[in-house]
Amino acid sequence: MAETQPRETTLRSRILRLVLVVLLSAAIWTFAEARSLTTGTRTVTLVLAAPTGSQLTTWAEPDRTRRTTVTLRLEGSRAALQRAGQRFEEPIELLVGEGISSSLGRQTISLRDALRDHAVFDRLAVSLEDVTPPTLDVRVDELVEQNVPIRVLAPGVELERPPVAEPANATVTGPSTLLSDAGFEMLEVTIPQDELNAIEGGSTAQVGNLTLNIPAPWRSDLVRVEPTSVSATLALRDTIETHTMSSVPVMIRLSPTQLRQWSVRIAPEDSYLRDVRISGPSEAVRAIADGRSRVVATLHLEGEELVEGSAEFEARLSGEVEGLTFVVDDPQVPVQVTAVEPELPGDDS
Repeated sequence: MAETQPRETTLRSRILRLVLVVLLSAAIWTFAEARSLTTGTRTVTLVLAAPTGSQLTTWAEPDRTRRTTVTLRLEGSRAALQRAGQRFEEPIELLVGEGISSSLGRQTISLRDALRDHAVFDRLAVSLEDVTPPTLDVRVDELVEQNVPIRVLAPGVELERPPVAEPANATVTGPSTLLSDAGFEMLEVTIPQDELNAIEGGSTAQVGNLTLNIPAPWRSDLVRVEPTSVSATLALRDTIETHTMSSVPVMIRLSPTQLRQWSVRIAPEDSYLRDVRISGPSEAVRAIADGRSRVVATLHLEGEELVEGSAEFEARLSGEVEGLTFVVDDPQVPVQVTAVEPELPGDDS
């Protein structure tokens, strides 16, 4: 019994020493692996910018974009490369006056020279070996502002006066060369048709959250337009207009049978209706006022109404466009009705 206990103690000691040796070896290997130099590549996004408050701006040529993607070849320990990979998940800014010269115009920069002293590499313990592509063409330009009037479009409706945008102008900020090459006298905003349909004719309404139509040359991160949406006040013209015609000619309509039996005549002084008031859609009424559309008064006469002698009949007014309303103080037209003698058989006269 006394011999068994020392043997068990010795066995536990050996196992403990073996575990310690394994752990120490693993730690030494891990440390050595972490400290050994190796190379790796990282793809990063570069953002070209100017310092806050600067009157300069910059972009990459020929795509006219602030953002570009490059590949970095780095050297360092595995641990350092891992930290670099985490840091390079965020874009890297290249600023005018630091990585980019502040001279106006086009220039070619060496990306390795511009990046190796960049603050992003501080305390990373990695060195920048190479950049693909090695160079980048950039342009530096002055930043300018323009005030551009805003025009409101309201298609398909008639307005009492031009609609007013609020605000009336947009501020456009961008490179001077770009704004001068693609200048616009005004920006436009279109009121949606469903918004227009909800406004009653003859009323004034305000429509908000209207998105500006930005012209294609200004749809870029190089140009900033403020505001991007506006409100508009517009007054719709009443869709019902009224026009008075001083005279409308009167026509007689008889069926072929009645024509063979009766002759109906109107005296020249009675052949017009006077002061006819026409109401209806503004475009239709305007066409009548301009003489592009016709209005007539007609006497529709039937056989039972006709007797020989003098009579008065009510004229019916009609136009070439539906939806018109006609009002006349005196629609009665005096006529002279005469029976037509029947032709005798064999009468060739």
